[in-house]
Amino acid sequence: MTWENQATSKIEETPKVETKIQFKKLKDAKQNRGIKILSYGNFSTGKTHFALTGTTPIFVIDTENGASPLADKFPEANILQIANSDKENVEEKDEVKNFENFINAVEYLTSLPDEQVGTIIIDSISDIWEWAQAYGKVKVFKLGIEDRLKQQWDWGTINKLYLKPLQKLINKNCNLIITARESESYDGPGKPTGRYEPKCQKKTPYWVDLVLHHKIKFINNKISFQAKIEKCRQNGELIGKIIDEPTLDKIKEMLK
Repeated sequence: MTWENQATSKIEETPKVETKIQFKKLKDAKQNRGIKILSYGNFSTGKTHFALTGTTPIFVIDTENGASPLADKFPEANILQIANSDKENVEEKDEVKNFENFINAVEYLTSLPDEQVGTIIIDSISDIWEWAQAYGKVKVFKLGIEDRLKQQWDWGTINKLYLKPLQKLINKNCNLIITARESESYDGPGKPTGRYEPKCQKKTPYWVDLVLHHKIKFINNKISFQAKIEKCRQNGELIGKIIDEPTLDKIKEMLK
């Protein structure tokens, strides 16, 4: 028997492994995984306040110390400040260490039993996206933080660094509210559109159930906080609706 015949004989003798594929009814596959929300807007538009109205227990991954002023109103919220500022120069932040702190915080929260977590808040994801870029440049590509990536497809690696921990939080059975700063979109260099979008990795809105754009209005000389629904997986008819003084309970009621 030739070598080719022997090889063919061995292949033919190899038992076939059957992969069982089982589909299920969509109603049976439904998971009670909480509501996942991207909440973005300019500064002081009520993003953090809205996030803190989530179901308790609440855990805040804080990048900008924005939740502290709300301590008297939400005293039971648990907060972890992950921005590692230099003690002598508060403007000098170790972005690589900050991203590592974020990874560790995500690992801790996803290890907790579901009944111990009501809402997880990332305040803000804009910082996390910047830190992920710094981490990838330094740790993966051995570049300086200010250096440009050498290849366009290197961004794929950066995106994975950012999305992997976010996916873990999305898969956890709890509410997830991530805040972001707003950024004006451009049609080209020097061509602002007048439209605004979340300042974060561009695929982030696809991963959540709702996207809210927060603004403030002055009504009878009083500040009113509003949020416009820009995306809603559960009910597309809610897109464009304005929520006055938004809370998570108001959104849950709208989704019924």
